Amino acid sequence: MHRLLGAAAPPVTATARTIGITALGRAAAEARRLAASGFQVIKVKAGAPDPEDDIERVRVIRDAAPRVRLLLDPNGAWSVPQADALLPRFADLGVEAVEQPVAPGDPDALGALAQRAPLPVIADEDAVGLDDVRRLAGRVHGVNVKLAKCGGPHAALRIAESLEGSGTELMLGCLTASSLGLAPAVHLADRARWADLDGHLLLAHDPWTGIGGTDGVVHATDRPGLGVEEVAVHEDVA
Repeated sequence: MHRLLGAAAPPVTATARTIGITALGRAAAEARRLAASGFQVIKVKAGAPDPEDDIERVRVIRDAAPRVRLLLDPNGAWSVPQADALLPRFADLGVEAVEQPVAPGDPDALGALAQRAPLPVIADEDAVGLDDVRRLAGRVHGVNVKLAKCGGPHAALRIAESLEGSGTELMLGCLTASSLGLAPAVHLADRARWADLDGHLLLAHDPWTGIGGTDGVVHATDRPGLGVEEVAVHEDVA
């Protein structure tokens, strides 16, 4: 599939793994575990009732895994004044980029915030499809594209093409899905600056295999089609 989509070689990329809004000790332990497993990128959820809790969570994660790249995702929880006050503090903690810091629905406010922010601002909920991305291109630093929302691989390709030369870069995100559901995005990963393709790792049982991810890296292969295979199910026969 990657050849049909224009890539010369099977894409390989580091994927983020998310740490949610949780106790500080648990967040630190999870960060250490992920770093030891090979993850190079950790995405931290924010938007706690007290923003100081978010600051401390990022601080302990940074201390526990000092070499990982950190992304931050408040899911639109902050007002614009809150974002203006908080983003410099997160930048000082080494956060690489922030997704949708303010509530979706006002792309002008998001674009204006991005222009003065001390770290890259990525649109997520404000960037569902091609028309949304066209309104934001050149105004934010990145857009998070989820194939399940935008319309599939060809829609994502059109979005990537629309960003060329704009200064806005592509992030590939996902919903919770199997390896089969995530494989199309993996085949586009060579076009993205950031990848958050860990939805298959959230399943208790993934019925497909073939894109990796448990070591922090997802990859396409030279196998036919999407390159995934069904996991064999062994049942005891009485």
